[in-house]
Amino acid sequence: MQLFVHITPQEESVTPIFTKMLEAGFQGASVVDCQGMLTTLSACNADDAPIFGSLRQFINPCRQTNKMIMIVLKDEDVPKVKEIIHTVAGDLHNPNTGIFFTVPVMNWEGVSHK
Repeated sequence: MQLFVHITPQEESVTPIFTKMLEAGFQGASVVDCQGMLTTLSACNADDAPIFGSLRQFINPCRQTNKMIMIVLKDEDVPKVKEIIHTVAGDLHNPNTGIFFTVPVMNWEGVSHK
């Protein structure tokens, strides 16, 4: 089993991703708001750390949060969900498309098995 995590700045992509996941038979995904390190640091008083003040120009102040989608998958289902993410979000090598990664799940309770 794998915990699949996709973090995206594109809030509008969450519903299409969930729709395609449901159509493919995947259930149990969750979405939470999250905030990146640079956005968090820009909200603090950066006068004590000059480098952070200079980083502010690269942060989009209109976008305060990202969306983090999480779902526990069987190992063989990871490629299918990756394909869904690519279909909706595009090439993740492009700016502002997000990231995804997986983490092994060694133990769980409450996960429905098919």
